Amino acid sequence: METPTGTLDKFHLGVSADGQTCMMVFVDEDQRTIRCVADFSEFNAFIANLNRAAAEMSRRRHEEGDEDSEQGPMCGTLNVAFAEFQPSPTDAYIEGALVGDAGQIVGIRMAPEVACQLTKAMLMAAPSASSC
Repeated sequence: METPTGTLDKFHLGVSADGQTCMMVFVDEDQRTIRCVADFSEFNAFIANLNRAAAEMSRRRHEEGDEDSEQGPMCGTLNVAFAEFQPSPTDAYIEGALVGDAGQIVGIRMAPEVACQLTKAMLMAAPSASSC
């Protein structure tokens, strides 16, 4: 079996009307397509794998002194640009994702009591929106 060596030319993503699944379509430079249907957990796992691969690519470029890796040191913080959460369809947990300003995606799954603690901590840390 020959290992594919082509490059990804296009990527399309669509979400079903009920939000239960998404379809990913990958198109290479020869216009060959691969279609995949994934549920929420499969799609989150796919994103997590892409993030791990991107982090490893960045780490290797940084090790080799690549000029394009001038993004600063890897750190444990994320500048969050967007967040979305919803109840889990299978249990009482809350699932969602944080999206960084550079496009990083971190999947989140937490118990409702943890979500309450997190919300309270963020509200206490946030500056007042108005002065009365």
